[in-house]
Amino acid sequence: MFMKDISKQKRMLFLVLALIFALIPACAVSAAMPHSRILSDGRRCVELVFEERFTEAHQLATGLIRQFPENPAGYFFRAAIFHYQMLHLRNNIHERAFYDACNQGIQVGERNRSQNCQWNNFFLAATIGVQGAFERVNGRLVSSLRLATRAIEIFAELDESSVRDVLYGTGVYDYWIGANAKLLWWMPGVRDNRPRALQNLETVRREGVFTRLIVDYDLMEMYLNERRREGDAIRIANSVLSKYPSNSVALWTLFEAYDSQGETEKRDAVAARILERINQESNNEHMLRFFNRRTRRH
Repeated sequence: MFMKDISKQKRMLFLVLALIFALIPACAVSAAMPHSRILSDGRRCVELVFEERFTEAHQLATGLIRQFPENPAGYFFRAAIFHYQMLHLRNNIHERAFYDACNQGIQVGERNRSQNCQWNNFFLAATIGVQGAFERVNGRLVSSLRLATRAIEIFAELDESSVRDVLYGTGVYDYWIGANAKLLWWMPGVRDNRPRALQNLETVRREGVFTRLIVDYDLMEMYLNERRREGDAIRIANSVLSKYPSNSVALWTLFEAYDSQGETEKRDAVAARILERINQESNNEHMLRFFNRRTRRH
């Protein structure tokens, strides 16, 4: 009888422990990596963005939100997809949905913020960062700087060795701060760390978890800005196009690079590819307007 009671107590203890572990947030148990579905579907979201299959990417992000409503990852991917979709369309048609995704992701991330949840905090900072990127693209530099500063404060708390993608957040911030250092002279501690930032972003191309691919978009823009067109901008654009032959960002990078180098034959061949891609879109009015404006001088 006594042994039966001991066995029963052991079973009860096991059930209690199992219940406790079930209630502990996943990030606290396995801080090294996010859930396997977040890992696989998140990476696939990025690939679909490069393939410009935005509807399918949104479906994956929605699935992540449904399965992990208290994790900011799904909201981040939804916001990032809208951001790049609007860049592709040259039209802010999804602006309200974009801000909704950002606000929801930030609320969830702040609610679950903890030193034990490195990836939760990464996705919180990344959501704030993608909102800052959208503001910068649309010329709202003050709000962009405010959001970027808020994001970098969170990135700075994270461990780069366990969350390698932190280098993406700090690298993008450091580059654009450096590129605008003269305009930001009034900010304390502003330095031009562009060489180190670009080096860190090249590291992300090799070692990033979620940002290994998306960093190519940033590097293409930065290398054009640095006038490193012939070597680096064209190198990355061709690398993207080798896997995603109709990627609009890479095609426009080649167009700008060849144009600046006076290689008119190559430039015009790329322009024809861009126009072919635009004609595949049903909602292409803004894309055509942008194309005509950028190519009219030729």
